[in-house]
Amino acid sequence: MLAAPPSAPPPHRTRLLAAVLLAAYGCQPASTPPARASQDAPPGVATPSPHDAAPAPQPAPSIAGDGTSGAGAGATRATLDSRSPVKLAPPPFGQALVRPAPAGGSAAPRLVKIAERKNEITDGAAWFTTNGLSLPTLQVPSAAAGGAGGARPLPSFVPEGYRDQALVKAIDHGDHIALFYGPDFAETRFVAILDAAHKVVAFFDFESFLTPPEFAPKEAAFVRGHVGWAVVKDGVLYVSSGHRTYAASSKGKNAYLSAIDLASGQLLWQSAPLVCNAENFVLRGDHLLCGYGFTAEPDFLYVLERATGKVVSKLPLKSGPEFLVEKDGKLFVRTYDTDYVFEIR
Repeated sequence: MLAAPPSAPPPHRTRLLAAVLLAAYGCQPASTPPARASQDAPPGVATPSPHDAAPAPQPAPSIAGDGTSGAGAGATRATLDSRSPVKLAPPPFGQALVRPAPAGGSAAPRLVKIAERKNEITDGAAWFTTNGLSLPTLQVPSAAAGGAGGARPLPSFVPEGYRDQALVKAIDHGDHIALFYGPDFAETRFVAILDAAHKVVAFFDFESFLTPPEFAPKEAAFVRGHVGWAVVKDGVLYVSSGHRTYAASSKGKNAYLSAIDLASGQLLWQSAPLVCNAENFVLRGDHLLCGYGFTAEPDFLYVLERATGKVVSKLPLKSGPEFLVEKDGKLFVRTYDTDYVFEIR
């Protein structure tokens, strides 16, 4: 989501989009400042985070492939405060393949535009309702009722915070839940994964992903990023990260998708930059559907290989994508001022 940097007002488009997303999600920033790691881990090494001094957790059971998450009577709340998140090694901030993620070899989906119309910019909630769409988000404690795509109540077993970090986003993918913690929704740093049995199977500190290695001297207050969306498949965490300002502010090092081994925290691949700053992305078979755009920058819808992160196709959009939802063989794409429907072939 968008958040205005403290030292200067954002572009007009950013203010409008921030208003839409805040209205849709009902997010409210937490007042506690973010904790900072003391130093980065050596390249290629994931280490326990210095955010707390608790010993590293014992290996947890693997995520089940056919489980169903949800609140049950008498469910025990999972805890994070006694756990030490694995601090991820700094990513390359550029396209890289360490080793392929497990995936099949199915053909890439072909997206064929079948509808396009201007929207009213602030009618995002109506877009979800009219098209019968939803995101798998859960209602976090600080949010107002409702939410983008009709967020469901948070199950009682979900930790509502980690130390001084608030739960700012929760995504229920059915066989697992991805939980995002940070000082507010615009600076999410920690990601925990609960399996179908409500156990914590992974807990990562993304501090090294949030500040690009290069940025314009006057843009330091703008380029601090966040983790945006995540989903697990075949033991791999696919996650988006980046900042919400112009690409030039970080010399183009922004808006990545990354694949991380869930058991070790090792980076398997990172995509090319400027492919994913939409609120979410879609995992479809052996491919990922995502989008990037910003004021006065080219706007595109992308298809990436799940195994390597390689871009296999892209389609131009008239403005920056905000939400992507797959339904009935179609991909519904909400952008800043235009709504699209693509048939997936």
